[in-house]
This record gives sequence, C-alpha cells and structure tokens, in this order.
Amino acid sequence: MAFAPPKRLTEIRYAGWAAFFSGTAAILGLVSLILFFSLESTPNSVQSPHFWGPISDIAPIIQMVSLLVVAFVMYRMQRSSTPGLSMMSGAIGVIGMLGVALLQFLLIFKVISFEQEVGLVLIATAAVGVWLIIVNFLGRRQGSLPSRLAWLGIAVGVAFVLEPVMLSAAGGAVAWRVFMSNYLLMAGSAVVFLISYVGFPVWVFWLGRVFLRANGTG
Repeated sequence: MAFAPPKRLTEIRYAGWAAFFSGTAAILGLVSLILFFSLESTPNSVQSPHFWGPISDIAPIIQMVSLLVVAFVMYRMQRSSTPGLSMMSGAIGVIGMLGVALLQFLLIFKVISFEQEVGLVLIATAAVGVWLIIVNFLGRRQGSLPSRLAWLGIAVGVAFVLEPVMLSAAGGAVAWRVFMSNYLLMAGSAVVFLISYVGFPVWVFWLGRVFLRANGTG
C-alpha cells in the first residue's frame, strides 16, 4: 500500500529510528521485568542491590519518550485531511506517554510506591491505547499505513485500553489470590498481555521500517 510521508523527510527518518528505540525499550522492559520477578523479588532471592528491577522501571520512560517523536510525525501526516481528530488523538497520546514517563520517574525516586503507581500507569497506558486506535484507523483510511500494520496497531491499542479494566476486575494490584482463582480472568488477561507486550514491539518496529523505507533509508 502506498505511503504518504510528510514534507520533511528528516522527520520521517527521526521517527523511524525513534520507533526502533521505542520497540527496543519495550522488549528490554518486558525481559527485565520477567527477570526481576524471577530472580530478585522471590523470598529466596540473594541478589542485592537489584539490577533488573531498576532497568524495568527505566525502560518504559525510554519507550514513551521515543514514542513521542512517532506521535508528532504521525500527527503531521494526518492533520491535513482530519485536523480535529488527529489533534485530539495526538493530545491524548502525548498526555498518556508523558503520564507513563512521569509516573515511572516518581516510582524510581520513591515518591510513590508500586501499588500506588501501577493503576495510574495503566490508565496512562490506556490513553496511549486510544491514540494507537485512532492513528492506525486514520492511517488505514488515508492509505498512509499498510492495512495489516494498521489492524495490528488497533489491536494493540484495544489491549492497552483493556489493561486497567483487567486490573480492576482482578481486584487491584495486590489481589492475586482472587485473580489466580478466576480462570476466565486469567485467560483474558493472558491474551491482553500477549497482544500488549508482544504486539506493541512488532507494531512499532514494523512502523519504523515503513518510515525508513519511505525516507529511502530502509
């Protein structure tokens, strides 16, 4: 499908590399979070100071700050034909991305605890999900994004929006017994988790490749 880059090709190139940075940070965050819970947060853990925990806290900041560049370029791509909707989606996305980054900073500097932060982060992530749904819908309708890429982005956006819903249904960040006893909730959460944490890197790497190809460097 044809790709329609904005006037400044340098913006496309920067957005392409920013997309790769965002995807790399997302993968690093997921891997480090798994290693943190596996190696550092168990009762028998002897590793001190923690290594993977801080990395899992920093990675989302890099992910979202990089994604801000992508959001800016996508807004410039889509504003000519849908100025109101593209501005609204951009504002929602920026608020969500900055919200995640700010909350992670507060967690790192121990201003708030994980239990206080996790629900707010998921709400901010849901705002990013709304942005994903709108920009991919517009990209598909305008022909600026490949159809399969756009559908994947929409699916990831829906999964992001469902994350705080799943947390609320599970009873919050600490109600793990309730969560583990509800197999339907576990299955639904697994699907949302898979689409969110695997689908997002696939989408953003794919998008970066599209940007760089449009720029003639991919």
